[in-house]
Amino acid sequence: MAFRVLALIIWSLLLAAFWQGAQQADAGPLDYLLASIENLATRPWAPAGVLALYLIRPLLLVPITVVNLASGFVLGALPGLALAMTGTLASASMGYGIGRLLGTVGLAGDLIGRWPLLGTLRRRSFESVVAGGLMYLHADAVNLPAGLMRIRFPVFLAGIAVGNTLTMTSAVLAGASVEGSLVEATVAVDGTTLWFALGLFAVSLALASWLRRRSPTHGAVPR
Repeated sequence: MAFRVLALIIWSLLLAAFWQGAQQADAGPLDYLLASIENLATRPWAPAGVLALYLIRPLLLVPITVVNLASGFVLGALPGLALAMTGTLASASMGYGIGRLLGTVGLAGDLIGRWPLLGTLRRRSFESVVAGGLMYLHADAVNLPAGLMRIRFPVFLAGIAVGNTLTMTSAVLAGASVEGSLVEATVAVDGTTLWFALGLFAVSLALASWLRRRSPTHGAVPR
């Protein structure tokens, strides 16, 4: 119980700090986030800053696609991809850990009774996590339930790595294709890189559709 209370306190403090920073900057949450990302691109410690975004993302409920875009924008294509995979696995592990911390065996059973798709996540863990990644669904909608359902952590991480490779790459390349100011909306786009990113996006959706059709439940737990 003490660990759960501590987790809630940390979560509340981070949310409060984010909102306070936005208010001090006289900006909305999205503008403040964009300004923070743009500021990172000019700092020598940019890689550490991007990694920190991945780590706090589950607590601030920021979609991982946004952080992947930031990784490409701040670091460029190849460095951004390397850090994005590391950050994705770390971020997913945090989300899984929060779910594991807050959940119990009894709660898992109750949730499966109410939402049968959670039973699919437990029975077909790897496939469900992979499908969630391919479908660009919100990360916390699979990471947290995976922890709650207490699926095997190595299986979970493998599913994250496989399911997110295409979607992560397309988002990082899309971010790397953008140059200019995010806040002032004065950006230029590298068309070749962007079209390649869009192609990967289409492939990931096609694979997700195929995976859903071959599943006996015709769906996977949302991510």
